[in-house]
Amino acid sequence: MKKFLDGKYKNVSFDTDIGLVVEREDGEYINCNLLSIGTIDQLYLSLRLSVMNEISEEKMPIILDEAFAYFDNERLENILKFIDNNYKENQIIILTCSNREKDILDKLNIKYNLINL
Repeated sequence: MKKFLDGKYKNVSFDTDIGLVVEREDGEYINCNLLSIGTIDQLYLSLRLSVMNEISEEKMPIILDEAFAYFDNERLENILKFIDNNYKENQIIILTCSNREKDILDKLNIKYNLINL
């Protein structure tokens, strides 16, 4: 999570009483329920990607269905760069109803195949 949130949050941990907590850049821990919806979505995406790496050495496809709906453009750009840099050997399938992902991929000059349905 630290890698695609520009260092705003350092660590994520699980507290048995309150659930997921994140460490802010100032060292304070806060409950993830106090975060914005976009940040919570980033948190869960980072957890899913981490778990995927832990459960299998196989380069599985990653399917993201409207996974970025609550991301602002800066967050979306950060995660697309992160995925491009760290998951080159995986097939990435992004399902979306918007053009934001396409526009940012074009801006970043990241190669992709587009299929309109």
